[in-house]
Amino acid sequence: MLVRREKWERFMSIRRAFTLIELLVVMVIISVLIGILMPALASARARGRLTQCATNLRQVGMGFRSYLQDNSDIFPYASYMPSISPAPLPLQQGPIFISEVLAPHVSETDKVFACPQDLTGADRDPPNSMSYFQSEKSSYQYRTGDTLPEATTGEGRGRPGLCGRSMAELVKLIYQRRERTLNENQIWIMSDFGNFHARAGAPGSRRYLYLDGRVEDYDF
Repeated sequence: MLVRREKWERFMSIRRAFTLIELLVVMVIISVLIGILMPALASARARGRLTQCATNLRQVGMGFRSYLQDNSDIFPYASYMPSISPAPLPLQQGPIFISEVLAPHVSETDKVFACPQDLTGADRDPPNSMSYFQSEKSSYQYRTGDTLPEATTGEGRGRPGLCGRSMAELVKLIYQRRERTLNENQIWIMSDFGNFHARAGAPGSRRYLYLDGRVEDYDF
């Protein structure tokens, strides 16, 4: 028994340490694990930002429904890019921010109108040191249209807009100009100003809000 005890104490007294090879193996394993986990974490964060963006647009959609109820289903007048010009409104008209128009119908506009992926940088069109939210008070563009709101005939060119119209009127105008029959829920109301969530053309690169409150990829 004494001999066994002495051997055990001698064994326990030996200082154990990692060899260089063992350290390298451990480092390689950790590197592999990081390489596997980082893309997954980045993807999870991207999905979270995409979800937040969709949540924002749904809240904006609720604000639109409230506005339409108070205004006989007529959409508001607003400028496409207020920081630059009042377009598509007449030049003598001062710029109108859609977030300010909907403010009485949307709570926390400073959060709801800000997409988490709306960042500053040279990728802006036009390039700007500010985010769209900072310059336009909204990360989301309103379907103002490319022509003046009073151009209600089928003779105009460009993308028909919602300013001062009901969705039913816009459906008729699109048919007049393009001979395309759409229902009211196929026409988007708001969308991301830019390809915030993926490269241009990729699914989900921009999120679109429709009259029925759904948020998804572009339809028309």
